[in-house]
Amino acid sequence: MQARIWGARGSYPVARADVMAFGGNTSAVEIRVGETTILLDAGTGLRGIGQELCGDAGRNLGRLHLFISHTHWDHITGLPFFVPLRDARTRLQIYGLRRARISLRQTLAEAMSDPLLPFNLSGVQAELRFHELEDSAEIDVDGVATVRAVRVNHPYRALGYRVESEGGTLAYVPDTGPFHTVLFGDDYVAWDGKACGLAEQRQLALMRAGLLRLVAGADWLIYDTQFTDEEYRARPHWGHSTPAQALEIAGEARARQLLLFHHDPHRTDAQVVALLEQHRPLAALYGVGIEAACEGMALTKRAAA
Repeated sequence: MQARIWGARGSYPVARADVMAFGGNTSAVEIRVGETTILLDAGTGLRGIGQELCGDAGRNLGRLHLFISHTHWDHITGLPFFVPLRDARTRLQIYGLRRARISLRQTLAEAMSDPLLPFNLSGVQAELRFHELEDSAEIDVDGVATVRAVRVNHPYRALGYRVESEGGTLAYVPDTGPFHTVLFGDDYVAWDGKACGLAEQRQLALMRAGLLRLVAGADWLIYDTQFTDEEYRARPHWGHSTPAQALEIAGEARARQLLLFHHDPHRTDAQVVALLEQHRPLAALYGVGIEAACEGMALTKRAAA
């Protein structure tokens, strides 16, 4: 397994001199297992992945799998600009959460339609196949990897993924709030400042237990840490976590390394570094390695001989 981060920013892409070390593109991660390419989310970082895929004559465009955590803009904005969509050799499997109100295909088609764009999803040359997942699902990917999905705690619901192959395990949880205070569903939460009730607490506890199973023993855990502690206290109803909350999950699940992810678009490189260094002592207490995800970061673990 070889993984590379192409976008680690949250909410919207940014381009300023003080964010270039960690990058300004939104969520996109590429994983290679043999001839298979697994893509996690379709933020603006996906554009760079597509350019490299089409520029590498040895890459197999017939074995592409895209797993979308949820369809908020920062996680799908790169899809219209994914060059393999315009290549007839491409066979792209697209996976996302099943919803009662609108299909995954329709959601993406409406985001790629006139007057928003001068082309639409039905006009691409690639062969696209859509797979709608339940809150808990397990997918065999070309016989070389297994991808598991569980629901996480984010507005309009979202999925976290675990990608496992002989070469390693990567858990990907780009957007989630912690599992107390607010339970998110399919509708906007107009938070009244009160703690959730007993029934909601039980749902949150079950969701957290499912997430811990997803993350258990992962070589890498890419996790939403958009908020500082102060920012979370001010906006718990936005559905994002802090480094301390992420470390709690990573430590309990015995993940090997936590990668801070979904950096706030206002957070400068210096502020990301400060947040990382602030939490190194806590990471050491949990026995978890910790780094901040950045564009171009490579994660490689070879299978045992």
